[in-house]
Amino acid sequence: MNPDDADKLLARQAANGCQQAFGQLVERHGAALAQAARSFGIPESDIDDVVQEAFVAAWHALDDFDHDRPFRAWLFRIGLNKMRDLYRFRRVRQFLFGAEALDELEHSGGVADDVPGPERRVAARRDLARVVETLGKLDSGSREAIVLTAIVGMSQAEAAAVLGLSAKALEGRIARARVKLSALI
Repeated sequence: MNPDDADKLLARQAANGCQQAFGQLVERHGAALAQAARSFGIPESDIDDVVQEAFVAAWHALDDFDHDRPFRAWLFRIGLNKMRDLYRFRRVRQFLFGAEALDELEHSGGVADDVPGPERRVAARRDLARVVETLGKLDSGSREAIVLTAIVGMSQAEAAAVLGLSAKALEGRIARARVKLSALI
């Protein structure tokens, strides 16, 4: 069974109340949704919340899922809307209260073998910050197209479905994003 058909089967089971089936959907797509949020510049401190909100919204909307379409595209559209909601909320909060977004560094403990050394963590954060900053210079449409295809790894057809675009429109956004990124790098 291909992954899309497996997702559709799990979605049907979840819509009938099977929490275990929905848990499998979370396991299958949670990391990719978190990576997308990270690549869109969602602060690390908010990623788990955005992903959780996307899955909660998906759980509540399972009866509306069109089984003739890919589940992953449907889920990522919900996730993308949650990410946009967070940006809107922050802009309104900053406008009304002058509040700045708080990006806290993630502090994690663990076994020394499982945790990269401080130099590697600093370098990785610096590299990620550079990528997010560069992607932030793109218009939102181009950024969404490039993140979904180049970072999340969706096919152009999947990304077009997530964004509600034709394949040609998505190709145009990707081409414009690549030109702009080439000029920025």
